[in-house]
Amino acid sequence: MVRDAPLAVNGGAAVRDRGRSWPSWPVAAPGASSALEAVLRSGSWAISSPYRGELQERRFAKAFAAYTGTRHCVPTDHGSSALVIAMESLGLDYGDPVLVPALTWTASASAVFRAGLVPVLADVDPATGCLAAEAVAAETDIAAVIAVHWACNMADVPAIAKAADGVHVIEDAAQAHGGRWEGRPAGSLGTMGCFSMQHSKVLTCGEGGAIVTDDPERAGLLEELRADSRRYRDSLVEGELPLTESATTLGANFCLDEFGASLLVAQLEILDEQHTVRNANYELLTRLLAPVTGVKLLTRSPSQDKLSLYEVPLVFEGFPEGIDKSWAATALTAELGVRVYTPRPPLARSRLLEPWRKSTLAPLAEQFVKRHADRAYPGADHLAAHAVLLHHSVFLGGEEDMADIAAAAAKVARHLEEGATR
Repeated sequence: MVRDAPLAVNGGAAVRDRGRSWPSWPVAAPGASSALEAVLRSGSWAISSPYRGELQERRFAKAFAAYTGTRHCVPTDHGSSALVIAMESLGLDYGDPVLVPALTWTASASAVFRAGLVPVLADVDPATGCLAAEAVAAETDIAAVIAVHWACNMADVPAIAKAADGVHVIEDAAQAHGGRWEGRPAGSLGTMGCFSMQHSKVLTCGEGGAIVTDDPERAGLLEELRADSRRYRDSLVEGELPLTESATTLGANFCLDEFGASLLVAQLEILDEQHTVRNANYELLTRLLAPVTGVKLLTRSPSQDKLSLYEVPLVFEGFPEGIDKSWAATALTAELGVRVYTPRPPLARSRLLEPWRKSTLAPLAEQFVKRHADRAYPGADHLAAHAVLLHHSVFLGGEEDMADIAAAAAKVARHLEEGATR
């Protein structure tokens, strides 16, 4: 059997024929080139350009609000910027604690620092990879919660909001564009939803972000926070700047440019089509891996009725002495001919979250260190130690591709079960 054959990393035959390629990423939408060309010739390259007709930023804001089932969308230059101004819009006091899951990209926590607040790291459920309501209920003094939808799973935001007991819950939906929880789109479940449109995301313009909300007053405040204290005029006049200096708060410049906005308008048109392909392949892989011992996928709540794959973790039961997740990722990469990689360490051990290295954060860093002196994260540590990740682009392939992934996972799991790396 293939799974009993010598590993490719040790010179054996690989599961996948090297002549077969994997889907590339990103995939440009059919209308992407013409959309970018139109902006190039429009004379309006930013929302601070003199008004010459409907801005692409406004077109995307309307389309993405509709896509997420919300009333308002405020685009930004990055997903991390979206998180920063979402935190700022809450009106919290300097140094207030904000709960953040320990297993996520650093921006979920560093944005809290940038807003003058202190991230408090909480463990995640090792079965789902997401913050659970129980972890929220265990905190007594938090001022807000950032609920991250991780990898391919959504956090139970309704349960988290109930446990938070009136505290604002912000969805970090950077990895969940198009996901749904009991029929409600990711981003529409909390006070606000924050998205990233960075290069690797399922909806991308290279670098970009957005916040969605149902609150019109908050939407106006968010516009000011991302456009140097300016928001859109009630009526736009040809040749005049579309922004007015409303200045109800102090903002910064986190605006999305017109090129990025036009690309997002085009890419949004093919997003659900891509979801259909990816999700069907994920369900197939789920069936193929069901009989395989030693490796599994994350557990998904039945309430999550639509997937949005960003990364797909393959979780191994254990490793013999001298072998770890990095070895498994290398072995799978050799079998498949596509990059399989490891999760980043939990934020409590991340070199990317060391606020004491920035002098202006000293008071917040001191609180952060003190607060986390005795905290443990067994769920996050387990996933970080036992999972390897596949990028969503591989799920744009077909049934044969899923069969290769399942065969490679079974082959590696078999060698791990035997405690050998032959």
